[in-house]
Amino acid sequence: MEDKEKGLSPEEAVPVAGAEPAAGGPGPDETAELKSRLAYLAAEFDNFRKRTAREREAQAAYGNEQLLRAVLPFLDNLERAMGQTGADPSALLSGVRMTYDQFLGELRKFGLEQVSAEGREFDPALHEAIASVPWKGAPGGTVLAEARKGYLLNGRLLRPAQVTVVAASPDDDAGDPSAGAEN
Repeated sequence: MEDKEKGLSPEEAVPVAGAEPAAGGPGPDETAELKSRLAYLAAEFDNFRKRTAREREAQAAYGNEQLLRAVLPFLDNLERAMGQTGADPSALLSGVRMTYDQFLGELRKFGLEQVSAEGREFDPALHEAIASVPWKGAPGGTVLAEARKGYLLNGRLLRPAQVTVVAASPDDDAGDPSAGAEN
């Protein structure tokens, strides 16, 4: 039988969890209990919303804590190097190189990887050409020099390498019949 045939109103036809529909509708006790539950759920949701907002703020404020703790020893080493005013320059350079290698090794643990460019074919997905020069002995499109290293973070490009690229010489186009053709 349908609800209309039973003579039930829409409020009576919808079952409430944990409550039996009453013949005359929900009683005053049931209504008060439902209102109390609703107020409790609303307060729970509000507390949840506030807690997640606080957690997001804390994550933004302290999310880099692990990385920064890893960097602090390198700052200490560099400060010690700067304090060696009368030190042998070669010893100072050696210490700075050791600190650089140690720093780069630690950053690799966080997923940082250097993009090698020099001597390789120019790749616009990894390299940013800042100059193009003619150069004998290397084919056009080869990276001749690196002005700034590029980096990947967990396989995704963080910063492209800025490079100088060997320009294709006019002689390279002589062997290609489509090089001078216009459409």
